[in-house]
Amino acid sequence: MASLGERIRERRMQLKWTQDVLADKAHLSKGFLSDLENSNRSVGADRLLDIARVLGVSLDYLMKGEPDASVQLQVIIPQRLSEFAKRESLPFNHALALLEMRRQIVAHRSISRSEDPEDFDWERFYKSVKEFLP
Repeated sequence: MASLGERIRERRMQLKWTQDVLADKAHLSKGFLSDLENSNRSVGADRLLDIARVLGVSLDYLMKGEPDASVQLQVIIPQRLSEFAKRESLPFNHALALLEMRRQIVAHRSISRSEDPEDFDWERFYKSVKEFLP
């Protein structure tokens, strides 16, 4: 069975990315990534989640090597985000990343207020975070 590092390398190669490309997208040093791929370093859950998101695979796949068929997530894309993504020709993974970024920001606010995702300026938000998208 392949190791975590081997699965990361395999997925990176499927995407035709160099270590430099993945390291840049995942905000890692190339040396750290090389050590990780060669099983010379361990990685924390936060960093592993970032790597999984950038590679477009699940944490379950990276950790175990096989997708967990028993877990299915339903994602509801707000209509305004969907319309914005279509208008801007954004790839689906960027729309999902925007939705997740917004969810995390709202979750970490100290002020508890309900913000309707349908009443949100997705274009302005996109412009402010697009450099961080995978």
